[in-house]
Amino acid sequence: MNGMRRHVGSPASMRNRPASGPSLVSFFFWTIFLVSAAIGYLWVYNQNDLLATGLEANRQLILELENNNRELQLNIDKLSQIDRITQIARNDLGMMVPPAESLIVYLQEPPP
Repeated sequence: MNGMRRHVGSPASMRNRPASGPSLVSFFFWTIFLVSAAIGYLWVYNQNDLLATGLEANRQLILELENNNRELQLNIDKLSQIDRITQIARNDLGMMVPPAESLIVYLQEPPP
């Protein structure tokens, strides 16, 4: 062979030689890591979307309840006016306003 010798390695020397390129374990580790990171991101994104939808529904409910509260407060103010109470007492309950009375209070007895 033209003076060149071909070296054939033994199986023991091939085991001690470092592998070229990334190992299979490293590849599976990074693949599992990236897939789980993507799933985690999608789960967090979905949770944020659900919370935002619920938050908007709660804001709408708060606005409706505030409007309802304002209407009820106006109704209470209207019903608690003294003129309305007097009218209901006269017409529905048959009550009358008592006649005005004079009351005289003496602080000292009059001289004899």
